[in-house]
Amino acid sequence: MQKLVRFEVKGLFGYLDHSVDFSGESPITIITGPNGSGKTHLLKILHALAVLDLEELSSVKFEEVKISFEDKRVLRVVRQESAEGYHAFKFLGRVPPNRAYKSLLLEHEPDEGDGPEVPNWVVQIPSGEWYDTRSGRVIPADMAKHRYNTPDRQAGIKKIRGTWLESYYEEASSIFIDTKRLDNAGVQSSNYARGVTRHSQTRVQQYSAQVAAQVTEARRRSLNESLDADQSFAARMLQAAHTSVKEKELKERYQRIADQHAELHASGISVIAVDVTFPDQRTTPTTRRILDVFLDDWERKLQPFLPIHAKLKLLRSIVESKFTGKSLDLTARGNLRFRSTYDNKPLPMRALSSGEQHLLAVFTLLLFSTHAGALVLIDEPEISMHAAWKHAFLDDIEEVAHISDLQIILATHSTSIIRGRWDIVKEIAVPEVSETESEAEEDEPAFDGIDSEVEA
Repeated sequence: MQKLVRFEVKGLFGYLDHSVDFSGESPITIITGPNGSGKTHLLKILHALAVLDLEELSSVKFEEVKISFEDKRVLRVVRQESAEGYHAFKFLGRVPPNRAYKSLLLEHEPDEGDGPEVPNWVVQIPSGEWYDTRSGRVIPADMAKHRYNTPDRQAGIKKIRGTWLESYYEEASSIFIDTKRLDNAGVQSSNYARGVTRHSQTRVQQYSAQVAAQVTEARRRSLNESLDADQSFAARMLQAAHTSVKEKELKERYQRIADQHAELHASGISVIAVDVTFPDQRTTPTTRRILDVFLDDWERKLQPFLPIHAKLKLLRSIVESKFTGKSLDLTARGNLRFRSTYDNKPLPMRALSSGEQHLLAVFTLLLFSTHAGALVLIDEPEISMHAAWKHAFLDDIEEVAHISDLQIILATHSTSIIRGRWDIVKEIAVPEVSETESEAEEDEPAFDGIDSEVEA
């Protein structure tokens, strides 16, 4: 989905109208306003529309919304009621230079489901996936839907396949981080069949499992690259039989790749240590050609690790600059693990303070539950956050936004979070008196007069 540049809502709660222009220079926009102005509900509407979750959209009262995208497209949604009494939404889209809108009516019908209920040891995490607290494994949403009676978050997307609206949702991705729910109370689970007593897993352990799943996938892809390289090694050596390779350049390339591999191994992503040394003596042309092909393969094997390594490196930098006496690494299975900087002994997640768990959860979600180009919505990130951490929060998430190509919109009351960045703050208010509707722009139909511009 394209970046958002403007969002308008009419009739929020039945009486509020808001418009927000999103930041152009920064990937971050801050929405602020008094209690009751609807900041959280604006985020909910944006999230529901970004992933086309009709159930979530039905939970917020509004009359009409309008989203303008970076590529000049416009999407409007008008709330209606279907003949059967269900919530219905009329979607209208316009792509310049066309003036007319195309329309599509989508109804939200409650999903009764026919599978077994979700057991109490399986919980949903903000990425939309599910987490088995007994095994510590992440269950993809489609697999959970097949296994249990879980909400079908793809129901809206399925309704628009083959329609004009589908183009608006190509590669659409969004996550809503409700920080009030990033608690450390844990999730109770049981495994009576094995005689295991009830135990608790903290939220950050659940989010850590997402990291482990991505590390496992990176290792699988690296192994596939290795197998593919092994099978084609002989053929590529024959192709390189008459190439010329300079020793100095080869040695510099080897050192760069070896340093990169050593860093990946030290972080716990790569389980195999560097075990190849560059020859001390001057190499022959044949040796250099063999080493050149070998280095090609080595780079291919490391490539799957690099995106997750960059994210882990940033997470470690953010966390270790704020957590006293703790360092962050990975277990052999790829789960996040803390160690004491005093004796290097592992620390359980429950040893983290509530504020530390909160901060770790927020940044783990930002880095590992999002996809490139995703819309990220964060509600009141200042909860449970130390004053010094609030001051650094914008710089930290801006770096995350750049490394992961995210558009981040957050709602906050905290001037410590804002820290003078009023250029990216958009304030909404509760009007004291009813305001008259603004005149329609010359080239744009009135916000409540859509039907006159709909294509036949």
